[in-house]
Amino acid sequence: MEFLKACIEANREIYRLLNSKEDLKTALQRGFGGDISLKADLKAEAIFIRHLQKFGRIYSEESGLSGIGNDVVVIDPIDGSKNFASNIPYFGSSAALKKNGEVVCAVVANFAAGYMNIKYQDCFKRRFFDERKVQKITLTPLCGVGIFEKAYQSAKLAPFLLNSSFKYRSLGALALSLSMAYEVDFVLFEGCVREFDIAGGWYMCENLFRFRDDNFLLVSKDKGIFDKISNFIKEQGVDGFF
Repeated sequence: MEFLKACIEANREIYRLLNSKEDLKTALQRGFGGDISLKADLKAEAIFIRHLQKFGRIYSEESGLSGIGNDVVVIDPIDGSKNFASNIPYFGSSAALKKNGEVVCAVVANFAAGYMNIKYQDCFKRRFFDERKVQKITLTPLCGVGIFEKAYQSAKLAPFLLNSSFKYRSLGALALSLSMAYEVDFVLFEGCVREFDIAGGWYMCENLFRFRDDNFLLVSKDKGIFDKISNFIKEQGVDGFF
């Protein structure tokens, strides 16, 4: 598919940029999503726009909605840019193509680990930047740990997980974490859910147990884990299961 080929080439270019000697950590202006954009964010956005604008309008965390076309390309140019600025090795990008309001394919890159997760219809695979290696992504056994993004701001879910003996990590890149849902016990987020943060990763979880509303997001491959956490959320007066 042409969109996926263009996404892969864009991510390869960004991967080379992030591994260059150029200073990319300078903070510039506040972006559309409300965060301060780094030089890396804006350069990565420009690369994505150059490669992907022919597929439709671009909806980006940095600049909002731009371009023309019936379809929409939702991008987070650097997912986890604060991690990148702090030399924490967990950051990537997300790009998803929406047709008639639905995501039909997506690429979520992990620049720190050097690979891209790619999904189109029933094809879900991992392609590495530095090798001609491709792996099929499949469900792995329960590993005993999940991912809870923005756990530091949780007033109720964090104590609940502690009391329920759920172990988790808070890694700081939501799209990337969602793309890993097949490999961890759960992915949980508490806070304002923004489309450019989740469009690609959420699509990659479409065959798992999922919950999402304006304040919570939960994905798990295990129904028991999903039911226990989602029931607690429902007890807090949250609606929005689908």
